[in-house]
Amino acid sequence: MRPLCAVFGIFAVAALYLSAGCASPGELPRRIRQDLDAASLGKTQQLLFVDTGSASSTQATLYPLERSLLGWKLALPPVLVNLGRSGVAPPFEKREGDGRTPSGLFPLRQGFGYRGDFQGRIPYQRVDSQDLWVDDVHSPDYNRWVWRGQTRASSYEELLRSDPLYEHALVPGYNEAPVVRDLGSAIFIHVEGERRKETSGCISLPEKKLVQVMQWLDTAQEPQLLVATAPALELATRGIKSQLPDELPPEMARRLEDAPRLLALRRGSGFFAAASMLPPQVRERMVEKGSWRPECPVPMEQLAYLVTSYWGFDGRPHYGELVVHASVSAFVIDSLHHAFNGRFPIERMELVEAFDDDSLSMAANNTSAFNCREVPGRPGVFSKHSYGAAIDVNPLQNPHLEVNREGQQALPRDVSWGGAGEAAAAAADFCRSAASLCRIQPAASAPFLDRRNLRTGMLQTGDPLLSSFGQRGFYWGGAWRLPDYQHLEYDIRKLEGGTEAKASTL
Repeated sequence: MRPLCAVFGIFAVAALYLSAGCASPGELPRRIRQDLDAASLGKTQQLLFVDTGSASSTQATLYPLERSLLGWKLALPPVLVNLGRSGVAPPFEKREGDGRTPSGLFPLRQGFGYRGDFQGRIPYQRVDSQDLWVDDVHSPDYNRWVWRGQTRASSYEELLRSDPLYEHALVPGYNEAPVVRDLGSAIFIHVEGERRKETSGCISLPEKKLVQVMQWLDTAQEPQLLVATAPALELATRGIKSQLPDELPPEMARRLEDAPRLLALRRGSGFFAAASMLPPQVRERMVEKGSWRPECPVPMEQLAYLVTSYWGFDGRPHYGELVVHASVSAFVIDSLHHAFNGRFPIERMELVEAFDDDSLSMAANNTSAFNCREVPGRPGVFSKHSYGAAIDVNPLQNPHLEVNREGQQALPRDVSWGGAGEAAAAAADFCRSAASLCRIQPAASAPFLDRRNLRTGMLQTGDPLLSSFGQRGFYWGGAWRLPDYQHLEYDIRKLEGGTEAKASTL
């Protein structure tokens, strides 16, 4: 319901403004002032407060605010702005291409546009035909500003357009350091279109109003953008705790609450998952148990702690924990959400530090991800798990088949190894007839080499877990010549090594 001040306009009597919780003309509405008084905004002295209304709103009111001795006050007149065509996403739940504007609190450090004569107190860069913003979710340059020719990304946004949308633009610090794949890219505050007002996820407004706002902003005042949905305000007031379900196990809740920063969320239909930067307790345990060491190929700052719902073998929902590479944390969350909706069963999901080594984790049928270790039989070569780019699912029901050098020489040349059906049966038959040449991990998983006899927890082509991970760029080891049925991995070449961002502040 709209506040009465929006109905009666500037002619309402003062008493009505007060009773409705509205501000008098030219003042900040009382409810917004109350929200800001409760929020944690740090040292910010300038704030663009976007009053969104409902999650489906495609328009909102932007209030340019400055902090005074008496609290927050209007610095410039409010202005009507346009939002994403699909409304506004809850904090950390926006996904690439969903047409929603992300809600939450984001720093404002950078502007750009078509002209080089902009006068303001915020860094501003003129763009030309060489300037691109990458929106390819599988590119190492995802959500980064690059020069043409520097990137191999398959898709990107050109910053010099044939229309005036980017005549002037502000860049909120959204989805950065670390960049999470699929969380959304190229989120700007830009000039509104002449025909279509709603955006693909950005915020737009008339050019004169935008220029006025940009000239007012001063980086010395640590300006921020607050896209204010109810969950975003709750997050700004109560922190991560406000986003957690009541039934979440206390230890998992405590770890998320202690985490430096939330990275991604997904909720719905009984499902909950969250990814954060590594909490202190998790970091300490990883070092203590040796699952992470200084020589590992990724620093801890590139890893994420993930809590997720899953269906157990007992037919009941449970919560589990994983550590994955931060950049793929949303991919993993959304894949597990799809698997949850399809009721794919997982027996247990604990951090590998709960076990003394990887073999014990597999023997316990534990689904796990990050573990800095070598590839079996290849000393000095780090496994994909060492990058947080691989997950082993239900190892007991999904064996890893190894064949020694003598066995590989004895393999029938006309057999296509791996996969399902007859090919998998051929692998099982060979190892049953030549057990000394094969190693099956875990050892108790040998009966599950027969993939024709489908049992609870077995991965198979087309199931809700494999299909969802496959759609997000993960490869299944069950399709290899020597199958590793438990194993899912993401191409580590896509994780890092992107071009240096054009503006180091982005």
